[in-house]
Amino acid sequence: MTNRMLGAIELGGTKTRLAVGTHDGQIVKDAVFPTGRPDACFATVRQFFVDNPVSAIGIGAFGPVTVEPTAANYGRIGNTPKAGWSGFHIRDALAPLGVPLAIDTDVNVALLGEARRGAAAGHPVAVYLTVGTGIGGGLIVDGRLVHGLLHPEMGHLQVMRAHGDNFSSLCRFHAHCVEGLASGPAIEARFGQPLNCFAENHISRELVANYLGQLCVAIILITSAEIIVIGGGVSKTDGLHILVEKSIIRLLNGYICEDSNAIARIKAPALGDFSGIIGAFSLVECL
Repeated sequence: MTNRMLGAIELGGTKTRLAVGTHDGQIVKDAVFPTGRPDACFATVRQFFVDNPVSAIGIGAFGPVTVEPTAANYGRIGNTPKAGWSGFHIRDALAPLGVPLAIDTDVNVALLGEARRGAAAGHPVAVYLTVGTGIGGGLIVDGRLVHGLLHPEMGHLQVMRAHGDNFSSLCRFHAHCVEGLASGPAIEARFGQPLNCFAENHISRELVANYLGQLCVAIILITSAEIIVIGGGVSKTDGLHILVEKSIIRLLNGYICEDSNAIARIKAPALGDFSGIIGAFSLVECL
């Protein structure tokens, strides 16, 4: 039983990562390719698992996506800015493989991976934020991922704009959400380049850290999270985690904690780019 091969899919807004591995998180084979359009994407996914058979597949998908296993539309992607993907059924697309599936959000499975074997291990209340093509968040409490009405959509929390910031939000739903103002595409639309292209003292870094800091403060006040792991492409900018932590301390202004050691730790993913894959294995290790 423990030697069986498990499959993992991390369906991101920009790229899709596939893997085959074992219940203890050992990756045997993996592949990465641009996500593109849904039909072509899942033709590639299916072929990968035809060539590399597995007994079950865990999936982490960009949202919004239905994650309640008993729902008739389990695995259906909701209204998303990503062209062609609204209404796409992940479960139906993988049905020809004939193996059990477990589906959650990409940030939830990344959090699960970090909670099991990474930076969030040993923390009963933890959050994972991904800052990349979009901004999303997952919450774990006492070892269990939090769902509910749907699943957390932390990137669409409304923030207070910085003085003089008249940038037109890239979110088609919200004029002032953190995703629309500080995601990777929003940064490039504002400044013409990714965040890691700018010097440490460039205004772009302070602005992004301010918006992410506001998001983290709301998360801390609502969830009392002990650790917030920030991953995604934008998070790879040198020094960003430190800037976000400083922003949190400034915004809290002494409330809750008397010194910086008392606030939630802001950490990079210990599992690097494989947090979601390890978490996806964990979704199906008991199936």
